[in-house]
Amino acid sequence: MEALIGIGRMALSVWAYLGSLLALLLATVRSAGAIRPRSMRLLGRVTMLQIFFTGFQAVLPLTIASVALGVLVLSISLQYLPVDYVQGVASIVIVREVVPLVTAFLIIGRSGTAITIEIATMKLNDELLALEVMGIPFTQFVALPRLVGAVVAFLLLQVYADLFGLLGGYYGSALVDAQLPAYPVADLLQGIDPADFALACLKAVLFGVVISITAIQQGLQVGRSRREIPIVTSRAVVRSLLLCFLLNTAVSVGVG
Repeated sequence: MEALIGIGRMALSVWAYLGSLLALLLATVRSAGAIRPRSMRLLGRVTMLQIFFTGFQAVLPLTIASVALGVLVLSISLQYLPVDYVQGVASIVIVREVVPLVTAFLIIGRSGTAITIEIATMKLNDELLALEVMGIPFTQFVALPRLVGAVVAFLLLQVYADLFGLLGGYYGSALVDAQLPAYPVADLLQGIDPADFALACLKAVLFGVVISITAIQQGLQVGRSRREIPIVTSRAVVRSLLLCFLLNTAVSVGVG
């Protein structure tokens, strides 16, 4: 009986947590409809800075990771599969499954933690209280730019990593083992299923939303001590990873 009670409490806590995430997301999205024209410039600047931090500054590590994964997948595929099957493997494994998760890992480690720490610091310094006193909506001026910036940056990084994963894997596998079967690079690119690419872009949008909203929500959980910042940051990382894994499986199995 105690075990059942514990499971029930855990289920209720998970449900309440997901409900709080959804409520924050809906409030942030609704706030976009109340933006005043004079606020567009400031919000656009903050959003562009978020895109720059999340996207541009992650290009180098993402390039290295995507090329390494491309070499691994294509070189092993060419060893054990006919050349005609390699395009399908590249489309499913690299474009649809691996690259979205690798991009999520990098964004969670870099931008997710930064957003959590930033929001937590703003709360501890009473900056969020000051915004509330001045009548400035938190969801509109703080949460919305970070949400939009994370989603746009994730999409751009997704396309970039797909391209470099395929091209880097193609040329890298040839350098790793000259005995591997040769085939035109155009065949590899033309063999990518548009449905797999569209599914990867859908994952990018969902992952960007989950990572940014989870980071913001956890940053708001701090009380009055700076010692809580590492706790909420690690919690944001773990929960973002779990949600991205669950979403990845749900989308791949349900839609793919």
